[in-house]
Amino acid sequence: MSDVTAASWREIERSTVFSKFGRAVDRVDFALPDGSREEFYLKRERPAATVLALTSDQRVILARQYRPGPDRVLYELPGGFIEPDEEARDAIARELLEETGYQGELHAAGAYWHDAYSNARRFAFVATGCAKVAEPRPERTEFIEVVTLGLHEFRTRVLRTGEMTDTAAAYLALDTLNLL
Repeated sequence: MSDVTAASWREIERSTVFSKFGRAVDRVDFALPDGSREEFYLKRERPAATVLALTSDQRVILARQYRPGPDRVLYELPGGFIEPDEEARDAIARELLEETGYQGELHAAGAYWHDAYSNARRFAFVATGCAKVAEPRPERTEFIEVVTLGLHEFRTRVLRTGEMTDTAAAYLALDTLNLL
């Protein structure tokens, strides 16, 4: 069996290839455990939070919008970057209100890594008893349609079909609510 500990990898050189909108791509050369050398392109991103928000009648509040990466309109759990010196809970309360106009009782659902080639931590939350308290105030590059779906429709039409981002957060949230 090979040694897969982090200590057996050694970073040789790092340079930033691109940086904008809170994201960067670094080219990183590593000495691998077998002594060979390989370059990787790694995403450097700020931490973010997302929330599975439920109304008192158990409807999931979603942001539906065009996403440039997949080049299509997708459903998303409300969320966004955590500002420097901001707690994840405060960030998700802010994002939920900005993107949807809703507020609710927040509960942490867990954290996860965005992917194997990113340093980004994602923090998942559940918001229960959500009520609309204001009109959405999305950022200037966000053109969001706020929709609500029943839990069954959310699972079958959105979550299981891959028509959303933040799938890991949705499953963490459903597990937290014992709804898997």
